[in-house]
Amino acid sequence: MNERTNLPTQLRLLKRRNGSSWGIQGLQGLSLIETMVVVTIVAVLASLAAPSMANLMQKNRLSAASSALQMSLNLARSEAVKRGTDARVTVAANTTAGSWNKGWTVFVDGTTNANAGIAPTADSASSCASNCVTRLEIVAPPSATVGFSQTGSLNYFTYNGQGRLITSTGAAANRSFWFFEANSDLYCVIINNTGRVRSSRVGNTQSCAVD
Repeated sequence: MNERTNLPTQLRLLKRRNGSSWGIQGLQGLSLIETMVVVTIVAVLASLAAPSMANLMQKNRLSAASSALQMSLNLARSEAVKRGTDARVTVAANTTAGSWNKGWTVFVDGTTNANAGIAPTADSASSCASNCVTRLEIVAPPSATVGFSQTGSLNYFTYNGQGRLITSTGAAANRSFWFFEANSDLYCVIINNTGRVRSSRVGNTQSCAVD
């Protein structure tokens, strides 16, 4: 009974003082102009953030490529030292000599020419007596946008059992190698006469000097 008698009162409380309903007008969203202002602000903020994001992604690609090569060189050096004086462990590009954009392979190198500067595609049989190779690591290609260059004309890195970087004739060598993209800094991988590897980053008008 009380509910019926109070119902008109409850309905009146849902009215504004000017007689309009609390309903549709109180719950309406943004106007078209307000929506356009919000969209414009979001678009401006996105355009400001885009170059920074692209630059960050470029840095990540180059850093990943240089870090991967540095790790492979350190692996090759440590494996050569572990195997002893006559050992050679080489890092060479996959498929084509010097085509580092196709990735590379670390392998125990029993050849006399660093396997012609090309990564082997299979391990030698256990009965192999000469020119034997055993793969230790296969590295996937870096991003397609990443370029590379180097000092010297060698298309491979070979370490001897003393942990030194050498040519196919056994002569000591030092090298610098770098990755880059258009207008980017150079991400350098530098190997000195003792075979130690370090990384550095220089502007695109500078060079990755050897130690």
